Formats: sequence, C-alpha cells, structure tokens
Amino acid sequence: MSGIFGSLSASALPEKLAAMDAALAHWGPDGGGLWHDAHCGLGQRLLFNTPEAVYERLPRWVADARLAITAEARIDNRDELCDYFAIPPTDRPTTPDSDLILRAYLKWGEECPDHLLGDWSFAVWHPDERKLFLARDHHGNTSLVYWQQGEQFAFASAPQALYAIGAPRRLNELYLAQVLISWPAYHGPQTIDLDIQRLPPAHAMTVMPQGTRVWRYWRLEETPELRLPSRDDYVQGFLEIYDRAVRDRLRSYRPVGVTLSGGLDSGSVTALAARALGEQGKRLTAFTTVPIYDTSQTVGPQGFGDETLFAAATAAHWANVDHILLDSAAVTPMQGIRRTLAVMPEPAHAASNYFWIADLLDQAQALGLGVLLTGQGGNATVSWTGAPELRSHLAAFRNGGMKEGIRRILPLWALRPLMQWRARSQDWAGAAIRPDFARRMDLSQRRIAAMGKDIDLPEIWRSPRDKRCGIIQPGADRVGDLWARQGAAAGLEVRDPTLDKRVMAYTIAVPDPIFDSPDGGDRWMMRASMAGLLPDKVRLNRKRGRQSADLAGRLRASAGEVADALAAVNAAPANSYVDVVKMRRAWADVQREATALTTHRAGTILLRGLLAGLFLNRE
Repeated sequence: MSGIFGSLSASALPEKLAAMDAALAHWGPDGGGLWHDAHCGLGQRLLFNTPEAVYERLPRWVADARLAITAEARIDNRDELCDYFAIPPTDRPTTPDSDLILRAYLKWGEECPDHLLGDWSFAVWHPDERKLFLARDHHGNTSLVYWQQGEQFAFASAPQALYAIGAPRRLNELYLAQVLISWPAYHGPQTIDLDIQRLPPAHAMTVMPQGTRVWRYWRLEETPELRLPSRDDYVQGFLEIYDRAVRDRLRSYRPVGVTLSGGLDSGSVTALAARALGEQGKRLTAFTTVPIYDTSQTVGPQGFGDETLFAAATAAHWANVDHILLDSAAVTPMQGIRRTLAVMPEPAHAASNYFWIADLLDQAQALGLGVLLTGQGGNATVSWTGAPELRSHLAAFRNGGMKEGIRRILPLWALRPLMQWRARSQDWAGAAIRPDFARRMDLSQRRIAAMGKDIDLPEIWRSPRDKRCGIIQPGADRVGDLWARQGAAAGLEVRDPTLDKRVMAYTIAVPDPIFDSPDGGDRWMMRASMAGLLPDKVRLNRKRGRQSADLAGRLRASAGEVADALAAVNAAPANSYVDVVKMRRAWADVQREATALTTHRAGTILLRGLLAGLFLNRE
C-alpha cells in the first residue's frame, strides 16, 4: 500500500513535507510527489500495488474544482464506478484508482465513502474554505494517524512522519495498560502517544478553522438480518460474495502470495485465489509456517501444532500453488520483536508471532511479491462458529451451564455488583502488567464503567451479534493498521478478503443457527461452501491449528537473548509498568517444562511484557 501525508501550517511547509516524505520513504519504492499552497501541503509515497497504479500522479491539483487530493487506494468496485462515470473501456487500463476516488468525491462529496469498496484512505483540500477532508475505508488493511496542536494539523499513514515534524512522544498509559491486559478498548482512535490520534476504519473527518469534526459513516452492527428460503441459499449467496472479494484482491502489479495455515480461513482464501489465478494461467505462492521443535505437549486435545499436513493437502489440491514451508529458524522470538519495534515502535498484542511474521514478509519480499493475502479476520466472519449460548436465556443455561446462564440473564445493573466484587481480588495474574500500575490506572473500575457503553467486555454480550462485533471491532479495529505498516516495510500490500465490507455485511446478517451443521458441528456455512474447493481432510477437520506452538523450544534455544532482554527491561521506566518478577517466573516455567499452559504464559506474560518493556526503554 502506498503512503500519504500532509500538513496544515502557516510556516515552513516545504521543509515539513520533505521531513515527512523522508520518514515514509519505505512506503513508496516506486516514487511519489509533493504539493503545497500557502496553508496546506500534501504528499504521497507510491507503491505500484495494481497495474493501474503506474499511472498515479499524486498529489494532484484540480483547477476546475479548486481542490487538491492525495490518496492511497485499491478500489474494488472499479467496474461499477467506471460504468457509472462513463469511462470508455479504452481508457480504463490507464485510469488510476485515485481518479475514481476524485470522481466519487466530486459527485457525492463527503458521502463518497459509501460508494467506495476496497482498502483506501485519502485527503482532499479546499483552499477557498480552508477545509481538509480525510476518510478511511470500512475495515481494510490501511493506516491513518494525525496530530493537532493549535492551528497546526498533520496526518500520515504512519506516526514516524508526525514525529519527524515535532509531534511529541508522551506515553498514553491507559493504552499501554489495555494492551498488557488484552482489553480491546485500546482499539479505536487512541494510540500509544497521547498527542497522536488514529482515524479508525469507517470514519471520516474535516479540519477547518472553526474546528475539527470526526464521524463514523458505516455501522456493521446495524446490518439487518437476512432471511432466505433454505440453508443452501445462504451458502450460494455467501460463496458468490466471498469469491468476488478474493478475486478483487488479486488485481496486482506484481505476483500474489498467500498465508496458508491448516485451517479453513486461509485455506478457503488459498482455494478461491488459486482457482481465479488458474483461470488466468497464473500461479500462487503459499507460505506455511512450520515448527522446528516438538509440539505434542504444547497444544490441547482440540488443537494441533504442526499445520504442515493440512496445509500441504490444500496446496496439493490446486496445481498452480507453489507451497513454501517456513521454519523461521533464522529469526528468534526476540529478533522478531526487535524488528517489529523498528517498524512499529509501540506495544502490541501478538508478540509471540512476530518471529514468523518477520520471516514470512522477508521471504515474500525476496520473491518479488506485491500482494500477500491473509484470512485473519475469518473467525468472526466467514467461518463463524455460531454462539448458541447467546441465542436465548434457555440456551445460555443449556450451552453454557449454570454460571454462564446466570451471567447472561442478569441485567447489567445487577451484573455490576458482581463485577465490583470480583474487582476487589483482581491481580492480573495472567498479564505482564505491574499490579500497582493497574491499580493506579483503576483498570477494574474502568472496565465496570464500560459495561453497557461498548462491546469490549464478554460479560455484557447478550446476543451472537454482540460477541461477533466484540471480536471484529467494527469502526475501531486496529489490526489492519498493523498489517499495513508491516507490509509497507516489506514493500508489499497485505490484503484480507475475510474483512471485505460485502463479506462482513453478508455473514453478520446470516441468522446464527445457520452456522450449526445438522450433525451438531460448527462453521457449517464455510464447510458447505468449500465442498470441492478444499480437500475433505481440511474441510471437515474439527481441530484448530495453534500458531507458534513450538515457542518454548525457540525461546530455550535463544536463552541468552531472552536473558539480555529481561535485564534491559528491569530498569526505569519499563520496570514501573511491566512486572519483571512475573515475567522471570514465566520464563523459568517454560524452561522447566513445555506445556500448553507454560507456552501460553510465555506469549502473554513474557514476550508481551518484553515487547512493551523494550519499547518503553527504547531498546
């Protein structure tokens, strides 16, 4: 994905644009441009992500409309927009996606995001009104952050561009605490920097001398339920939309790759992509991460730690798939964390996966790929398991037991006292956060106060849709931001069809019981739709793969690096936020025995704590 940036300032605009451009250089290996007038400057770093992108010339001043625009985009409803705007077929191959955004903006103004599909963000400057308009796609792998100080305003695809022009790095302690305890409330507009805000997905904003306005233009959770005559009708409708979403993400200037686990999400993306590319005589490169140490004791009975056999079966099902097994032996867990911090200097959730993500992106870049497909968002969209415990009060008792049933039928006003009682003994034993820091931030009471205001807490889910939205985080999710920034560092674009707007809207509209199979299994709609596209060995498998299942062995093999990192974070300021004693205990446990529990704690306590601590101490 290309990168964009801009600034509203009364002074030194050329110098500021040059500094931002340099900070985002890795976002645009194929060029870019700068534009400014007396009050606003815009920039772009260009990556050829589609065949049409070679014709991008941004930023662009449109004299007739008296506006300037910059954008980074892959527009998936190109054909419909080209038809609507009567663009001749001969001109379409040379019409960049930014031109379609511009036409949509000229036609629909600030409502144009409703008419755009794909992964995109853009900015439009109106000098006569002194108005800057920014918008970000519905839920894609894009990133847009901004900083406002007095009359100065700046935005960029990554915060490094804002640091380059003076944005301060003041720690957002609440954000840090929420990451450490895995409370999804950190999704949304806040970032690790108090002075920098994120424009979340499905949001737009205007900046004018009179003030700044931010609004959400699309709400997945308000999608009406879909009623069709038969179960097979749901499958047919789903497959048509899902296939379209995958095909739209194959439009690439360079070859396409895919992450392939042993499961249904990435397996279905691989199958649909292989079928579509095969029709064009093209090949698909599939990457599977594999363990180098024994995983027999590190996953539970319902999981598996080596995804090789299932992934290989999916790859072998399609003659045009080149399957690459990545053991990531050359990247240790600590190296993965340090490399990620160099790209994204902030704490994050999945520290135990960074070693194989770094290796995967390295290999994709070395092969000259321009696109990497994933199925990361599938758990709550295309392969939703269903939530029978939330379908009714009776179902809560039948499927969740007495404790779950009582919790689900109690009104929130009655549930709060129980939460208050639990909060008195909360010690956050499963997180790397220092208990005194958690108390100072009043985390328990903040969580109780959040009840009824959002869907970040499992305790307040009252329907299957609540639970799904609690996972998806519509209008707030920041996973796309992480993938956009990691992809940019590898010179490619990460795309996820399981989070396509059309796919999300269709799947959340399907009544929850449709996801149950007649024989009592789960994820029925996905399994039924993949008949003939995935081998039955994969399609009907009920166990789930576990990423980084050999984490214990990898940590043991690089024990010196872990010890050095623990020593590095046992100093101010890190050791006033992360519990180094608890982290050392988790390290000792995983050194003593490699089990599912010790491996889990190594990821959630040891590595997440080290990631946060190294960030805090700028190691």
